[in-house]
Amino acid sequence: MSLLTVTDLHVNYGKFKAVKGVSFNLNKGEIVGIVGQSGSGKSTIAKTLVGIEKKSAGEITVSAKSIQMVFQDAVGSLNPRMTIRATLNEVIRHGKGVERSSEPIEERITRLLSYVGLSDAVLNQYPREMSGGQCQRVSIARALAFNPDVLIADEPVSALDVSVQAKVLNLLRELRDSQNLSILIIAHDLAVVKNICDRVYVMHKGLFVDEGKSEEVFTKPKSEYTKALIAAVPDVERSLNARK
Repeated sequence: MSLLTVTDLHVNYGKFKAVKGVSFNLNKGEIVGIVGQSGSGKSTIAKTLVGIEKKSAGEITVSAKSIQMVFQDAVGSLNPRMTIRATLNEVIRHGKGVERSSEPIEERITRLLSYVGLSDAVLNQYPREMSGGQCQRVSIARALAFNPDVLIADEPVSALDVSVQAKVLNLLRELRDSQNLSILIIAHDLAVVKNICDRVYVMHKGLFVDEGKSEEVFTKPKSEYTKALIAAVPDVERSLNARK
């Protein structure tokens, strides 16, 4: 079952064509990756899917009841003047689309934090007092407050230390299973995409130049661009093995 279907999507910034007609889908329970170098158009796709950017042409069909996005700059995406308790309280009370329930807010906050492997010990902390990995987990917990079917993660580990990256990637995998999420990952790191995604789309200059099952794309790349990306990162396999 496809929760998200994109057909011939174009996104222009004036005369500049950032996305030049791409099509893809995200099925229930899948983790799909869009990978490419900076400026390829991949983050523009993510922002268009959640309404931050407007499409110039094409169709976006959404069957999911809720789509939420986790941004690259986890620390910057959190209000520096609010504690973690206040941040989650604000979302639960006033977030548009957040389901209201009889569950006490404090219990709901604790439950959201437990989903991402954090304890109540962080509740009175401010983002500046936490690590990048902890802030990313809080950002994911905030997204989960909306009970989404689809989670879009834009460069979810690029700002984190290598030792923390594996933990966040494992968390996303666990959430896919425990919360029945479908996840779209935007990344430039080949190792990240190969390690976590069921299917991969490789993007270059606004177009997809390769697509397929993750293992197939990286072992039998069709485009010269994909081959060049893989050749430019000779330690992909070693990096993958180190993160397992």
